[in-house]
Amino acid sequence: MKKLVSLFLILPCLSVSASELTEDYFDIASDYCTCGKYRQALEYVEKIIAAEPSNTDALELKNTILRVINPYSKSYLTRTYPNIKKSVDYKNEGNRSGEISSLTSGNNYWSYFLLGRIYSENGDYTNAISSYKKAIETNPENSQPYLGLAEAYIGISDYNNALTALNTYLGKNPNSDIAYALRAETYLNLNDVNNAENDIEKAVKIDENIAYLLTKGKILYKKGDYNSAIEILNKLSRNVQTSEVYKYIGLCDYALNDYANALINLDKAIILSDDDKDLAVIYNKVKGKLGENEKGNDIR
Repeated sequence: MKKLVSLFLILPCLSVSASELTEDYFDIASDYCTCGKYRQALEYVEKIIAAEPSNTDALELKNTILRVINPYSKSYLTRTYPNIKKSVDYKNEGNRSGEISSLTSGNNYWSYFLLGRIYSENGDYTNAISSYKKAIETNPENSQPYLGLAEAYIGISDYNNALTALNTYLGKNPNSDIAYALRAETYLNLNDVNNAENDIEKAVKIDENIAYLLTKGKILYKKGDYNSAIEILNKLSRNVQTSEVYKYIGLCDYALNDYANALINLDKAIILSDDDKDLAVIYNKVKGKLGENEKGNDIR
């Protein structure tokens, strides 16, 4: 079970009565905790303490983060909720059904939230959506399930509901680079390129995360700015070699009539993912442009 879970319990309960800047720092720290970046979260908590040494919320959050990143600390949730402790035991034994049934029996916010994460991580987005909704019903004030809910909706290509969930989350966490990046991807799938570009720029401005470059490259491709897109995607490919990265590099090559490189990059994409039927079609179109129409070499 991921350590970030224990932080979720304290973050939404903070009764912050501070300056707007301090509240922004709390939001940023919360987002970093959400994605497991505890060291970065700690940096912003330290900024709060430097500005307000007597801020008890910041001091408590700092102590919590330090406990979480300590490999010898015990989870607050497993000590507080017996069913979650039992679920962890089952997980350590490799008993997935026991892990899930223990959480299902909990009938509390954290059990529903953890169920959502487990289902989502295993591609069971329908059950993930149901679990996140129950978590929200149990504790409407906690915004974190909305982010998980959005990811699950994206998993089943329900982009309208994903957008609604992300709008709710960003209303409570306006400095979340993760949420802006997800919303950019969502807008892109809804063919709203302008809003997609605005959101990915916001995400990059908050955190220059290399993972956001793929979304930015896809947006630029969609806009028809192939040269800018390929420049970003080539930079990304130095560190990330996935089918989608090479697919979009190949698509940019193809749009720029660079058929030789398009063939090479699409071939890499196909090798990394043999279940994308569109890739095979595009690949054969490129081969056709190069005059390589030998039937035996076609990918079907």
